[in-house]
Amino acid sequence: MTAETLASTMDEITALKEFFYQAQNKLDQGEMMDMNGVDVRIATLCQIVKEADPTHQQIFLPELASLIDLLNAYEKALRKLNATFEPTALADDQR
Repeated sequence: MTAETLASTMDEITALKEFFYQAQNKLDQGEMMDMNGVDVRIATLCQIVKEADPTHQQIFLPELASLIDLLNAYEKALRKLNATFEPTALADDQR
C-alpha cells in the first residue's frame, strides 16, 4: 500500500465517520439523510483494509473501531425509530 493509498483510505474512514455523526444528529432531529451509495463506500473500504498488509491494518484499526461504533449506534437509533412506527402500521393494517 502506498502512502497515498494509506492517506486516502484514512480520509475515507474520517469522511464516513463524519457522515454518520451528521446522520445521527439529523435522526435525533427527526430527519433522515440520503444513504444512497454508503453501502458501496463501506464495502470498498472493507476490501481495501482486507487486502492491506497487517501493519497497515493495525494503523486503520482504531479508526475502524470508531466507525463501527458509529454504525452500531445509528442502527440502534433506526431500530428504535422503526419500533415507534410499527404499532401504528399494525393498527392501520387491522382496519
